[in-house]
Amino acid sequence: MDEQTQNLAAALEECCRTLTAPVAVRLARPGEATPQKAKVPTEKLNKRLAVCQGMTLARTFGWTMAFRKGDHGCPLPRVFLGHIGAERLLEGSLAEFYQDDPACMQAMEASYPRWPQDTYSEVWLAPLATCGFVPDAVVVYGNPAQILALVQGANYGKGTGVASLSTGRYGCSAWLAGVVQSGECTYLIPGPGERIFAGTQDHEMSFAVPHPKFQPLADGLRFVRSRGAYRYPVPNLGVLAEPQLPPKYHSIDPERDG
Repeated sequence: MDEQTQNLAAALEECCRTLTAPVAVRLARPGEATPQKAKVPTEKLNKRLAVCQGMTLARTFGWTMAFRKGDHGCPLPRVFLGHIGAERLLEGSLAEFYQDDPACMQAMEASYPRWPQDTYSEVWLAPLATCGFVPDAVVVYGNPAQILALVQGANYGKGTGVASLSTGRYGCSAWLAGVVQSGECTYLIPGPGERIFAGTQDHEMSFAVPHPKFQPLADGLRFVRSRGAYRYPVPNLGVLAEPQLPPKYHSIDPERDG
């Protein structure tokens, strides 16, 4: 783990306090050695898993997961990582659950970021605080109030906001390809796949940050928090207000004025 990663991990703990661990994502090129402690689904669990399941295992179980070409129980990450060609996906047939116009189906599938074939051989997922590698990206899951802090932190020094583009599905494409390619942070509404198979909760959103933005995000989180306009956990100013109890309650207090 490099200095920028360590600094981001500390800033996330200080400013966001998420229920589950932020996850380091490494896109490994051919020839890179799989981390020794990593669990490869087909070797350690004797089954294929969806990569979103690996994300949940990393952020909730604390496992380091490594997905090779044959470990994916869902074919979509294989396309996004360049393990298989995109031709069949681009035909658009899978989009029939969301579109009835063939042109819209094809446009929808073509919109997802992906890598050329054979660019990467594996993807590694690990809790950020204990990852033994330099991540290409970090993904943070939290409630909307926590993601708000991340958006504000990412907008520090920028001012024009953080972009998010969603079709309501294939969210893994953002952290397997999109943010690394764009070099920009984004926030996501997790789609049906990871809610059904990976147990992502109804209240959860996610936020992805590429390595070049680790230090700016850490700086932004701390700056915004230091100014005090918004902090997480959000302070409830109602605790400073005098309680408005039914008058009957005060009838038992002979010293109560009025």
